[in-house]
Amino acid sequence: MNARPRIYILGGGLSGIAAAERLSRDPESPFDVVLLEARPHLGGRTGSYFDTRARREIDTGQHLFLSCYTGTLDLLDRLGTRAGLVFFDRLYIPLWDPERGLHPLDVPGNKSQLSAAGGLLQYEGLPFSQRLAFLSIARALPKTDSDVDHLTAHEFLRRAGQPDMVIDRFWELVILSATNLPSRSVSAAILVRILKESLLAGGHAARPGYNAVPLTELFVLPALRLFRARSVSVRTKTRITAISETGGRIVSLSTSGGEISLSSEDRVITALPPWSFEKIVPLSWQETPLVDRINRLSYASPILSIHIHYDRPVRIPLIAGFHQSPIHWVFNKDAMEQRLIPETRPWFDWSRDREDDLLPTQMVSATVSGANTLLETPDDELADLVGAHLRLLDPGNTASPKGIVAVRDRFATPVLGTGQSSLRPEARTSFENLFMAGDTADTGLPATMESAVRAGVAAAEAILSDTLAGSSRISPAGSAISA
Repeated sequence: MNARPRIYILGGGLSGIAAAERLSRDPESPFDVVLLEARPHLGGRTGSYFDTRARREIDTGQHLFLSCYTGTLDLLDRLGTRAGLVFFDRLYIPLWDPERGLHPLDVPGNKSQLSAAGGLLQYEGLPFSQRLAFLSIARALPKTDSDVDHLTAHEFLRRAGQPDMVIDRFWELVILSATNLPSRSVSAAILVRILKESLLAGGHAARPGYNAVPLTELFVLPALRLFRARSVSVRTKTRITAISETGGRIVSLSTSGGEISLSSEDRVITALPPWSFEKIVPLSWQETPLVDRINRLSYASPILSIHIHYDRPVRIPLIAGFHQSPIHWVFNKDAMEQRLIPETRPWFDWSRDREDDLLPTQMVSATVSGANTLLETPDDELADLVGAHLRLLDPGNTASPKGIVAVRDRFATPVLGTGQSSLRPEARTSFENLFMAGDTADTGLPATMESAVRAGVAAAEAILSDTLAGSSRISPAGSAISA
């Protein structure tokens, strides 16, 4: 029997990392924390690889941050790497439209809620008569997100007075990028939560940011250092194959490294995706409401990330989005990593007016959300497609690819369709020592970095709350003390 009770965290993505950080924060904690991950490394979808041809570290997928990501920013503060993020002073992103070309969405970064309306009204990617519809969005928001969970985001937007042109040539890209789903497939409650926390909270909450260092350096390596200092046990290459339950409690974990028996005081946090969790539960759980709901969340939406190293510089904005296009976003990786060409050029200052938004780069990353139609496209055709989009931004972008890596994440995010709020579980479950985190946990947000972090912290807080207030507090020595 363990000298101290243990908390086993299943899954070493951002949710598992956030849970482990919160549980290990107090040096007087009565628990030992054990983090189990099937892969050889932590991080989940937030990882990096070394590209030998480009001779640099490349993220497996490009992630954008928002200034309203309070949970993620707090985690980075605790990891000591928040300085690895660069935030715009306002929401400024050039967007390309097939009819009107390239125009920036420019929203001031102040705390006024009117700033979003002003920025949207000035967006020249739509005729002014169509932009007026933006004014009706705030009035249509329900007080409770779940009030519109029976609607798709598309149905909500139509009820909110948004014409088809505005949905197709503005909102669709926003929704795809935020939820990895088209507007007709995602719950309106998800869109409402996004709008309340970001754009409609004021421009200060919607400022985009990006990592100027590889994601592994931002999250994974500092987490490992922190966990080593806090005596958190990290076990990679340890796949969970089954869990066993008796009397409403998990009593053992079967792993690729052997059987783990749980004491009566041990806890388990699952930060696994739903399609992994459903494979390890015992047969006796199949008819339980928890597993039934998880099973119904086990449909995945893919993401395609394309990384191309060119033989000479191309000129593109730092970030550019494409409406009604197979490629949704392109990213200027040299500018993001402050490698502007030539190297003597000063770091770009977004607060100053410039003639255009085009900056040189030899490394370009492109993202396709909800990428079902392009997932099986050969790499050379993907390179041609990205090249065509670069020429839309600047006809002079005729450089040839030196190398391409396409990352096809078939199981990127769960499908959170209508009724999702009744399916996503809270941190506490009907099983006494099992707590839920990860993409399925009910944060009200889509399956983003921020949602993962909040879910991990919520599961950890639930355990800590039970420990302090429950009828069987645990002493540091591991014995039960009756309250």
